[in-house]
This record gives sequence, structure tokens and C-alpha cells, in this order.
Amino acid sequence: MKSDVTRSHSPLRQLLYVEWILLGMAMVMMVPPLMLFSPREGFPWIELGIIATLAAMGLRLPQRRWHKLTYTAAGLGLLLLLTFNLGHSPAMVHLRPLLGLVVVIRSCQLFQTWGRLVVVAAVFALHIETAFTYGSIPLGEMAQRLSAPPTQWQINLFKTNLLVFFGLVLVFVSLLVDALLSVYRSQQELAIAHRQLRAYAAKVESQATLQERNRIAREIHDSLGHALTAQTILLENALLFLPLQPDRSKEYLTSATEAAYQALKDVSKSVSTLRTKPLQEAPLQQTIPALVRDICTPAHIVPECLVELPDAISEDINLALFRIVQEALTNTVKHSQATLVKVKLVAKRNRLHLQVLDDGKGFDPSKNTTGFGLRGMRERATALGGTYQIWSAPGAGCRISVILPLPTSLESPARLTP
Repeated sequence: MKSDVTRSHSPLRQLLYVEWILLGMAMVMMVPPLMLFSPREGFPWIELGIIATLAAMGLRLPQRRWHKLTYTAAGLGLLLLLTFNLGHSPAMVHLRPLLGLVVVIRSCQLFQTWGRLVVVAAVFALHIETAFTYGSIPLGEMAQRLSAPPTQWQINLFKTNLLVFFGLVLVFVSLLVDALLSVYRSQQELAIAHRQLRAYAAKVESQATLQERNRIAREIHDSLGHALTAQTILLENALLFLPLQPDRSKEYLTSATEAAYQALKDVSKSVSTLRTKPLQEAPLQQTIPALVRDICTPAHIVPECLVELPDAISEDINLALFRIVQEALTNTVKHSQATLVKVKLVAKRNRLHLQVLDDGKGFDPSKNTTGFGLRGMRERATALGGTYQIWSAPGAGCRISVILPLPTSLESPARLTP
């Protein structure tokens, strides 16, 4: 893990420029004292070294806690060194506020609120020491230009005003830097949230694509598979009765032709709209009995149907129930060798109860784990917040039970039997 960071990103780079401007101003303010340079006082090498060191320290900011403390202590130590050196170079007293502002700006980038307050207080305390210890030098020169020398309380009042002004400057700079950093952090968090949102959107899109593929697969299986199954049964019957009953065979062939056209129509709708509408706005009270007759009659299966439903049911529930009944009956015709099928669809206590029962040869549900039809029925039921169960055993027939929540209020049900 890196212990420091280069100040190459906004707003760190802008703050670095501000610090260098303050340090440049300090360098410019050293020119008048240098013009009055006295060999007896010595060249201000220490002041120049302090400014150069602070400028170099601004290139990198530490990230670890102890490195931050050491870094800030070094900056305060340079200010303390400047304060002690004022006894030898009193003309450099005006450098102290500018260098103090540089240390405060950097502390705002390293610490939270309490850490910043400690640094501001330390810089302000050093400024107080500087003002009351060496402040008589500029005040004395100013007093020579006055008609009457100032009293001690006037001098103290002037120093106090300077201290209050400098303290307000420190608070203003701290708040300004904190606001700038807050905006920067908000932009960073917004950029991270934007990347996360894009990743989440891509994930949702992938999931939606997968769900749509599964839905289309169920629709093709339920609509086209049902039509082809019915057509197969009709063709088998036509072949069976062709030698002895040509007229009856012709009826089966005609029905098979109609089934083929219906299958072609379903495929065309699936390709063009990716959604077939087998109900055609008709209620389940009409479509379920008709579906039971259309599937069971050609297979010589006796149908029994009971439908008791409210008048208003959502389109999604209508389609799901229609497809579940269609798939259950298609499986019965293809595999069960049943002679009787019972379909019961009723509404009880704001729930829809569907049962499809046959007297066929049955099977072991635990061994039938690859059937797409059974999985499709379960997916349709669970997608609407319902439950799906199947009971069967060899020689004991099969019973499918589906329960779906009914969001609308129940009205007077209708009772229909074929």
C-alpha cells in the first residue's frame, strides 16, 4: 500500500498552486529586507530554506496516519524555527502568516475536523507569540510617523485586531478548502456510483435477456408443441381409420391440416411479436373448456371441466393458467394413456386454485427432472407469486395443483361445464 500520493488530481493540484502562490508572495516580501541587507545581521538563508522546504513538501501528501502526523509536525516545526530565528532577522516577521496559511491548507487535506482545529490552533498560537514578541518593531517605525507616540493599550489593541483578523483568515481558509474537498469527494462518489449503476444496468439487461429467452422458449413449447402434438394424434387416427372408414379419416386429415395452419400462425406471431395471444381477449370461462375439448376429444379421453372464476382477471394470470392447462393436457395425451381427465379451476379466498387430474399410467416425478414442460409450468406459477405441485406414481395417474394469488376483489363466479 502506498504511503503517500502525488498531488496530480483536482482539486489537490489547484490547492498546490495556491500554496505555491503564497510561498511566492513570501519570497517577494523578502526583497525589501534583502535590499537593506546588513552583513552584521547575515543573509536570511534559514528563511529561504524554510520556504524551499515547504514548497518541496507540497509535492506529496502522506496517506497513513503516522506519516500524516509526522508530516504536519515537520511543517509546524518549520514555523517554530522561523519564529525562533526572528530574533536574528526581525525584518522577516511578515513571512509568518503566509507560511502558516500553507500549513493550514495542507492540514485540511490530511485530517478531519478535530485534526484541522488542532493545527489551526497551533498556527494561531505561534502567531500570537510572534505578534507580542516581535510586533514592536513595525509598530515602533509607525509610531515615529505619528504626531504623538501611541500608548501601550493602543499598541495592544492594534496587535489584538491583527490577531483577530488573522484568526478569521485561518477559519475562512479552512472552510473554503473543506468545501472544495467536499465537492471533490462528492464528484468521486458520484463517479463510483455511476460506474456501479452501469454495471448493475448491464447485469439487469443480461438477466432480462435471459428471462425473455426463457419466456419465448416456454411460449414456443406451449403453443407450437401443443399444436404439433394434436396434429400427430389426428394423423395417427387418420392412418388408423383409413382402410375401413375413409370418410372419418378425411375428417381427421382436415383437422390435422387446420392444426398445421394454426401452428404456422403461432410461429409467425412468435417471430413477429415474440408473444402470442391465444386467448384473443376471451375469458377463461370460455377458453379453458374449449381447450379441454380440443385436446381430449381427438385422443378419445373423457373430459370433465369445472370453471368458477370472477369476471375480471389480469392478462398475465389468464395467459399463465391457459398455458399451464394446455401443457398439462398435452403431457397427458402424449404420455399417460389416460381415459379420463378432470380440470378444476376455482377462486377461493382471493386465490385461484387449479387442478388437473388424470387416470393414466403415472410416473415417478423424482426421475423426470429434464422435462421442459414441467419446468415451464413451475416457472409460470412462481413468476406470479404462486405455488406449483405435482403428485404421481406408476399406475396411480397424475395430479397437478397450482395456486395463484388473486389481486382483484372477487365477484360472482360463473360455472361452466362442457
